[in-house]
Amino acid sequence: MNRRNWLLAMSLGLLGFIIGSLVFGVFRQTPGYIPPLKIVGDVARVIKLEDPQQLGKLQAINFDGHKYRAIKLTDIITAAQPIAIPEQIYLVGSDGFTSSLPAQGLEKSYIAFTAQNGWEAINLNHPVNSNAKMLKEIVIVSGESSPHFGLTVINLEKELARITPGQLYTRTLLQYPYPEGQAAIKNQGKNYTASVYTQRRVFRLADLTPVQDGAMLLLMGADGEYRYLENRGYFELKENYVNYLELDERSRLEKIAGVIVNPPPASIMDTYYDARHYLENGQKVLVVVGNGLTYSRYIQALEKGRLSFLKNAAPAVKAVGVYPRGKNIWLAAMITGKPPQENGIISSQDQDLKAPSLFTLTEQLQKSALLLHSGPKLLNPEIEPQLVKDKNGDKTADDEIYDLALDKLEQGYDFVMLGFDDITADNTSNYLQQIVNQWPGKVIITGAPEDTASNFTCDSMYVPYLCLK
Repeated sequence: MNRRNWLLAMSLGLLGFIIGSLVFGVFRQTPGYIPPLKIVGDVARVIKLEDPQQLGKLQAINFDGHKYRAIKLTDIITAAQPIAIPEQIYLVGSDGFTSSLPAQGLEKSYIAFTAQNGWEAINLNHPVNSNAKMLKEIVIVSGESSPHFGLTVINLEKELARITPGQLYTRTLLQYPYPEGQAAIKNQGKNYTASVYTQRRVFRLADLTPVQDGAMLLLMGADGEYRYLENRGYFELKENYVNYLELDERSRLEKIAGVIVNPPPASIMDTYYDARHYLENGQKVLVVVGNGLTYSRYIQALEKGRLSFLKNAAPAVKAVGVYPRGKNIWLAAMITGKPPQENGIISSQDQDLKAPSLFTLTEQLQKSALLLHSGPKLLNPEIEPQLVKDKNGDKTADDEIYDLALDKLEQGYDFVMLGFDDITADNTSNYLQQIVNQWPGKVIITGAPEDTASNFTCDSMYVPYLCLK
């Protein structure tokens, strides 16, 4: 290359550098690879930011002599759908450095990405030490502990602890190396092995409430898991939910909603096993399910002189329900003897059973059966349910159920299941007494949720369970 061409090339290169500096120097540059930034805690939606423009239009801001294109922190919080009004925001750096901000007053708080500082918090109205760099997580913490979000711990008598995932992030947690597996290879006559571990944020139940090691626990998950085990494992905080790790068996229960410490021996699923026993032994069985009949409500009704005909019967035991709570979910557990994850009824939309029910049994035993309740159809069992409507407009179908039930009892059914709106009401209590007096076999009385609310509380999870005659 001659001197003239060389000078021309150098001039063009310098010009390109100057133009590039002018164009790209306006904003701090970002590299090709962007590590993820997670938004976790008390949110319905866990967000994984991998692109500054992932949530839409960026804001142009000036800070410390530089210009940035950034995301408004309030837009990030809104996109994550907080489960309650946020109280505190934690900005967690890759090196463990964390800054905490009140969730109010974030109008001039931003998150940007640069090659120098990675994901970076820029808080124009806050002290400079709030501007954490190399962020890996944004934790949203609510000020409330909702009974339908997070982890609730109860025993037979009271609530022991309730905490949300966001609140757990603010506590001291153990980084536990959880074994994921081991590989082995033989090379030149020698065996070589390698183990793989993942780091889990874990805590013991005793970190929340005094519970002895080895105490019996009943764990219930958001997806219908239901398991008895001893208090020897760890609870794992992950994103916006809590898991349980059984270390000895290397198994995991996901999305734990509630824990019952030293649970009662009785369960609503006993309905299936007791009724099956009686039917197989040639006895007729009547099952009465009281809508909204919790154990505490049953005791209050007795104290007020209602359900007086049950005072001379054997005392009701406190029976535990299943989770999630819902009429069809609890009904499915009663007639199959299986928890939601096993019987297939996990949400209010589910109707098709994946486990045999008492109505399967009555068909096999060639016995007649009837399912009678008000409201919409809850399940698709082996027989078609008979649905009753409030015809006289008194805001309950209990009187219509009573009339139809008396008529059906005369037809000699072997197994009848009735659902009443409120058996603690004076009229319905009298209806129930007359039906029980006329029934020639065994009677089981228990309760079910009044609605489909997912609350896991000490009151809502226990119902009475009685066997009469």
